[in-house]
Amino acid sequence: MMKNPICTRGLRLWVQGLLLLTLRWLQLKTGFDQKTGLALRSFPGLVLAAAILLCGALELFLALGIPKTARTYLNCLEPVDQRHLAPLAAGSLLLCAGGVLLPGWGTLAIAAAVAGAASALGLIFFARLLRQSAEPRALPLLPAMVFSVLFVLVVYLPEESNPVLERYYLPVLAASMAACAFYQLAGLACREGRLRWFVFFGNLAVPLCLAAMADCAEDWGRMLSFFGFALVLTVFLLTRRDTLLPEPEPEEEKNEEKGPGSAAQTQG
Repeated sequence: MMKNPICTRGLRLWVQGLLLLTLRWLQLKTGFDQKTGLALRSFPGLVLAAAILLCGALELFLALGIPKTARTYLNCLEPVDQRHLAPLAAGSLLLCAGGVLLPGWGTLAIAAAVAGAASALGLIFFARLLRQSAEPRALPLLPAMVFSVLFVLVVYLPEESNPVLERYYLPVLAASMAACAFYQLAGLACREGRLRWFVFFGNLAVPLCLAAMADCAEDWGRMLSFFGFALVLTVFLLTRRDTLLPEPEPEEEKNEEKGPGSAAQTQG
């Protein structure tokens, strides 16, 4: 009996994310002094930190069961099918809208807006290539990877001098995990990524991005971006094959194996 990946993978991550979101919201309400902004001893904050560590340990344990060798995209991930098109398109549009709505008109904000719009087009084009049975290419995924890196800077730089780590550690951690997940996803498309680390970073990024939305009550750009990251990564995680396909032998090894035999036949 086959397992339903929506229940065993996607639903589990979103339940974790909603629980972390609730804990983070409670921490923001009760864990900081209203006048000074300093962190207070907060039970929801302690539970949140423990839950994040527990999720990290669980995902690492599950990821260690996946082969650590470099994999090609189609040997470990299935093409995006009809069921995944709608959430992928929605997540792509959220990334586009989030990038455009990020506050500020500085160089970083403009670059993030352009990268967000390009990532939406790239993700949709990448899905189209897969549905046409074409060889996956990393180029359409590069805008999403660039946007995720720029987004880390957008989240971290305004807080770099903030001495209250509890105030900003979760959004920065969530953005960093999303950036690592997109890096590994692009690596799979160019035959350099590792499925183990894509699953590890992706499974952490989805609930953390959902939880980080609690910090974005007054910033629609960041909120939509976090939601878009969670949705897009969930789609690609759902396409993971239950059984990995065998990797093709490199051409150099094939030539080396044929060499001695060919030589013997020639001598014979």
